[in-house]
Amino acid sequence: MDAAVSRPRRAAAARWSDEDKKWKVSVKVSGDKDDQFTRSYTLSTDFLISAVGQLNFPREPNIPGLKEFRGKMMHSARWDWTYNFENKRIAIIGNGATAAQIVPEVAKVASHLTVYQRTPNWVIPRFDSAISPLEQAMLTYFPPLRIRKRSLTMDFREDFHEVVRDPQSKAAELIRGMTEQALRTQLTNKPELWDKLTPKYAPGCKRLILTDDYYPALGRENVDLETRRILRVTGAGIVVEGGVQQEYDLIILATGFKTVEFMCPIEVHGAKGRPLSDIWKDGASAYHGVTVEDLPNFGMFYGPNTNLGHSSIILMIEAQSRYLNALAARVLKARTQGKTLVIKPNVGALQKYNMELQEALARSSFADANCSSWYKTEDGKITNNWSGTVVDYQRNLSQLRWVDYVVEGSAKDTVKPGEVTNLGRVHEETYINNRSLALTAASMLAVAGGVFLRWSNVLRTR
Repeated sequence: MDAAVSRPRRAAAARWSDEDKKWKVSVKVSGDKDDQFTRSYTLSTDFLISAVGQLNFPREPNIPGLKEFRGKMMHSARWDWTYNFENKRIAIIGNGATAAQIVPEVAKVASHLTVYQRTPNWVIPRFDSAISPLEQAMLTYFPPLRIRKRSLTMDFREDFHEVVRDPQSKAAELIRGMTEQALRTQLTNKPELWDKLTPKYAPGCKRLILTDDYYPALGRENVDLETRRILRVTGAGIVVEGGVQQEYDLIILATGFKTVEFMCPIEVHGAKGRPLSDIWKDGASAYHGVTVEDLPNFGMFYGPNTNLGHSSIILMIEAQSRYLNALAARVLKARTQGKTLVIKPNVGALQKYNMELQEALARSSFADANCSSWYKTEDGKITNNWSGTVVDYQRNLSQLRWVDYVVEGSAKDTVKPGEVTNLGRVHEETYINNRSLALTAASMLAVAGGVFLRWSNVLRTR
C-alpha cells in the first residue's frame, strides 16, 4: 500500500475563499513517521462535500468524576478489542441501541454486569428467520421474485412510518403491544422490571430497539438494571442517589455521539468568513438536508433532517448523491472552460423549506415532550430527522430546481432562468399488487406452456 494512502489524516478546518472562489481545507497528519515530514497541509477544491454523517464523534456523559475512575473505561465507539472481559465487574452507562447489542454478549462472560438506564426504550423483535435452500434458489434463479421481495420490504418499511406520523395510530399501538408482550414473556423471573422498562412516551420519539436478546440478558442472575440517577464516578466505581457506591473493573460508555453538532469537530467558515457555528446558532438546518446557507459550492451527505426512524439511510444518501453530483458537475464544467461558478441556496427557499419541515415534525412522535433524544436540541428543535417517507424525500430530490439557488461567477449565464435538471430516482416500492403479479405470472407460464407444447408437437411430427 502506498504510504500516502495509508497516512492517517483528518480534516481540521475548511474555509471558503471569496477571492479564489475555492475551499481551503486544512488537513492534520498523524503517524509514527508521517508527521516527521509534515504535520498539516492545505487542500484547495472547487466543490466541498461533507460525508462525516451524524454519528461520528463520540459523546461522553457529563458526570462528575468521570476522569477519576482508576479501572478500565471505554466508549462503545472506541472499543478496545484487547481487553479481557471474563469474570470482570462491568457497568454500562446507557441503554439505547448500542447497549442492546453489547449487553447480551458482555453478560455471558462478566462476573457481574450493571446497566445504568436513564429512560427506557420501546423494544420490538428482529423478526429474523432462516432462508431455506429452496427460497435461496428461487431468489437466485428467478430475478422477478427477488425484485418483488425487495419491493415488499420497501413497502413494509414505508408503511411503518405511520408510527412516526401518528403517535396514536394502530402501528404505534402494535409497538406498545410488542414491548409489553416481550417484557412478560422474556422477563418472567423479574416482574419488578416491567414498569421500569416501559416507556412513558410515544413509540418513535426515541430510536426503536430491534432485539431478541436484550430483555433475556437483563433477566440473568448476574445482571442488574439500575435506574437511580448517577451522582458521580469515583476512583473505584459509580455512586447513585442515596449515596450507594458500586465498584467496577470496567465502565463502558454506551452514550452515543454528538449528533446535533453535525460537522464537529471541523471548523467551517463560509462566504465573507461567516462561521458555521453562527449559521447554525439556532440549530442545524439545510436545504433538502444537503446545501447550507452561506456555504458556497458545498454539500452534505446525511445532513440535517435526513435521518430516519423507519427505514434505511442508504436510500436517502442515494438520492443525495444524484443531487450533489448535479451541483458539482456544473461547477467542474465551468472550471474546464476556464470560468467560475458559485452556487449557494436561496435563503428564502431554504427558510420556507425548513419552516414547513419543522411544522410537520412538530406533529410527529419525534416531538413528544416526554422524551429527550439525539434527534433534537436541548430546546426541542428536531434537527436530525426527516418528517416524511423515503419516497417523499426521493421525489423532492428527483429534480434540481435552479431557481432555489443563487448562482454567481463568470459562468453564471450557463444556468438558464427557470431551468430544472431532472435527476430521476430509483423506484424500489411495488408498482402492482400481489393479485396482478400472480395473474401476470400465470399468464407468462401459460404462454411458456403453449410454446413448449407447440414445439413438442413439431418435434414429434418430424
